[in-house]
Amino acid sequence: MSVNHERLHRLLGGAALERLRRRLRERILRGGGDTITLTRASGAEREAVERLLGRPPRAGNSLRLSLAEMERILQRAELAPSLREALEVLDGPLRDPARERTELQQRWDEVVAALHPRAAAADLAQWLESVVDRGLVKRLANRDPARGRELLERSLVVLEALPWPGASRSTLAARCLGDAHALDAGQPVAALVRHALHRYWRGGVGDDDPDERTLWAHAGILIGGDITSTVLVHRLPATGDTATARALEAHSAAAEPLYLTLRQLLRQPPQWDVDGRIVHVCENPAVVSEAAERLGTDCAPLVATWGRPRAAVWVLLEQLRDAGAKLWFRADFDWTGIAIANAVIQRLGARPWRMDTATLEAHATLSDRPLTARPVAACWDDALQEALQRRGCALHEEQLLEALLEDLRR
Repeated sequence: MSVNHERLHRLLGGAALERLRRRLRERILRGGGDTITLTRASGAEREAVERLLGRPPRAGNSLRLSLAEMERILQRAELAPSLREALEVLDGPLRDPARERTELQQRWDEVVAALHPRAAAADLAQWLESVVDRGLVKRLANRDPARGRELLERSLVVLEALPWPGASRSTLAARCLGDAHALDAGQPVAALVRHALHRYWRGGVGDDDPDERTLWAHAGILIGGDITSTVLVHRLPATGDTATARALEAHSAAAEPLYLTLRQLLRQPPQWDVDGRIVHVCENPAVVSEAAERLGTDCAPLVATWGRPRAAVWVLLEQLRDAGAKLWFRADFDWTGIAIANAVIQRLGARPWRMDTATLEAHATLSDRPLTARPVAACWDDALQEALQRRGCALHEEQLLEALLEDLRR
């Protein structure tokens, strides 16, 4: 039986009967009985019931209607095959939002269950659960579980290929996804992979939020060649037959500092000869310059972060740590310097180098530059924050130069 649209609209449509239709829809969706009661029924509602039932409703302010009776009348009059179809023609499909949410969540649960063994094999089970539970993949997939599964599968292909030391991001995307731009910023798979890299980068340590280059570099991946991300080193011992190792040896013999690029560190890393040796790490290049000028070849291995560590710095320090170096780190005595030291010490297990309350108080008259930004507690020295606040002025590395050079003298 087809729906007689014109007659159906005339008998049951219109704004005046919207409340009646809404109550009928709610009862069909929720179930729980065959009848509905309309209190304080309007004249239009009473007239509509009279036309539909072919008889006047009972006296009173309320209307009591049987859904089964209404359906039989619609079918006998050849208005619609069912009451549900009649209501859907008049006001659109009947939807149960709660049931739809439950069914949608079940579909997402099925996606996670299907991909969990593969993710677990790559130590990515927590990442998989996180991007689904927190809604990231749902937003990227426009709430469509099928699209979400596709994005997750493509992301796993990429993550399973990592680390890939020295590969470019475009090469990784082309090899894994068939599109050199599929991992560019703003792409959905890139967002999911970045989330995994960020979880691995943090490792549960601190609140540090690395930049894009640092995240990808942590997996060995270069962005745009990465010759602009550099780290300054001096007298850093290395061996091997790579161009990077030969450059280090030549500059070390000539007592000249050297900038290493992220590209060199990932594509041609040397064998770091630092097992059991102390490698000093400072914040300011001026310390390296003075050490090279005044100590020459008598200087201990030294690295400068030049402010907050970026990709090349992090990669180098991790390589040195993994090679057995004992990292001693320091930065300016200000809130930024303490934040940098917190990140390096917590992440790499470095030891503070003249970065304590005693050093600060021993040089109390050397600076009058006021502190700025929000105070930061030092993870290695409970008294340092209070001492610095009491002092009220920053103390920069250049103002400790003589003491630092003495430490660096071999």
